[in-house]
Amino acid sequence: LRKYSPKEHWHIQSAGESADTFQSLTKTFAIEPELFFKQLGKSTLLHQKSQQLFQKGWLNFEKSAKNKIDSFFKTRKNGEFHLVKRLLESLPPQCHLHLANSMSVRYANHIGLTLTQKQVKVFSNRGTSGIDGCSSTAVGHALSSNVPNILITGDMAFFYDRNAYWHNYKIPNLFIVVLNNHGGIIFNLIDGPSGLPESETFFITQQKLTAHSLATEFGFTYKKANDENLKGFFHLDGNVKIMELDSSQSLNKKIFNEFKNEIKKGYDA
Repeated sequence: LRKYSPKEHWHIQSAGESADTFQSLTKTFAIEPELFFKQLGKSTLLHQKSQQLFQKGWLNFEKSAKNKIDSFFKTRKNGEFHLVKRLLESLPPQCHLHLANSMSVRYANHIGLTLTQKQVKVFSNRGTSGIDGCSSTAVGHALSSNVPNILITGDMAFFYDRNAYWHNYKIPNLFIVVLNNHGGIIFNLIDGPSGLPESETFFITQQKLTAHSLATEFGFTYKKANDENLKGFFHLDGNVKIMELDSSQSLNKKIFNEFKNEIKKGYDA
């Protein structure tokens, strides 16, 4: 941002000093953000023609991205990313969707929900507490609601918060999908940690656990992830359900990188 400094950089803050973090600040507005945008919306800067042009461009990019996504998954029918796509397409009409942290959030964000899924409410620990309490949040929400609560979680977040299930309450409306690639795959994808010699031990943290043992301990219904199991997975049968996809980091890293390249090509075109 400092290298490609914008011509105009505005800071909106009702009171107090504003830091010029990116060394490009051109104007500060001492006003509440809500009032600022209300006034801006009335100004000639956002006249109808520019709105229509912006909307048209946005919708064209959205259509292009959707076509690329659909085309991509026609030939990639394995791995975590494909499973998350199938899950989002199979969600109950009204439910709470919990995305644990990091990769589950990235996967779901790229795929998105449709306009018909307005009764699906999405919750996530992203940007707050990392893998701390992802399962606990979903458990608490399920206990306090009657609709299905679906948790999509990576293996690290799932095993880290296993005590979330250590209680005497029935949670028949909780469905857990574990993406088990046996480590923190995000640290194998992002610049920085992936290039460090100690990344395998201190960032990725390789592990050999599966969710089957935990399901047995707590008496949960356990299934391996496949298309057949997915069809009836969200059926309420009076018990917590766990579905686990056991896969490799190398496969999922390859698929995710290929996906990003395909989407980028679409925008470049």
